[in-house]
Amino acid sequence: MNVNAMRDSFDYDTYWWIIERLSRTNRPLRFGDLAGGFPTAPFFILRHDVDYSPAAALDLADQEARRGVRATYFLLLNGLYYNMLSPEHGTFGRRLATMGHEVGLHYDVKFLEAFPREEWRDLIRMQATLLGEISGTRVTAIAMHQPGLNGEDPMRHSGQYMNAYDDCFYRDIPYYSDSCRAWWNPAWEMLTSGDTPPRFQLGLHPINWAEHDRDRETIFGTLHGNLARTVESAGDELLRRIAEHRGVLQHQARGAKR
Repeated sequence: MNVNAMRDSFDYDTYWWIIERLSRTNRPLRFGDLAGGFPTAPFFILRHDVDYSPAAALDLADQEARRGVRATYFLLLNGLYYNMLSPEHGTFGRRLATMGHEVGLHYDVKFLEAFPREEWRDLIRMQATLLGEISGTRVTAIAMHQPGLNGEDPMRHSGQYMNAYDDCFYRDIPYYSDSCRAWWNPAWEMLTSGDTPPRFQLGLHPINWAEHDRDRETIFGTLHGNLARTVESAGDELLRRIAEHRGVLQHQARGAKR
């Protein structure tokens, strides 16, 4: 695929065309690689926000690891679509870290807003510590979840952690993202023109990428359909377990004797 023929699609062939082209001039780095400052050589920060699907993130992470690419994956501890404290997802962060990726905290400001403002720094620290413990790695980077919906990042320039939205990562250098499976014009122009800045942050969401291109209605319709089926299945399983509970059976047996 050449620059002029780049397709406006979100499949793995396009993903790897993007990463390989950018990597020819700029080294892909994690936030943790920048703890000591920016290198002089051209680079880009490869960042993935896992808003919805650990399965999609693990698929992408495995491909990256096999190609020698390492990225920062920002994970939510609390969310509607996955829960890092559930048995199903408990080892998610550890699997990413084992592949050589960085695990960062994707924090939800709506959670913080349930508490007094003076407690927010402690709540961020608590979440980062917990995520690091279950992932087997130290968390040094954070990124706010859905800033386009939730407004200004209240933890910018707090100095507590490297923040993906601090000026040095977000305003002093270009930031490009595929949020909502869409390229803003500056990102599209950079990708298709071949004019690559010496330093920039690239935020790519694993949910958007797959073996074959899908429109956003298919991506998010499937996501919600799977969630609905999971909730329905959990409800059926709960009712079955309640019906087989020994206390319930004894209670019903007593009632039958009356």
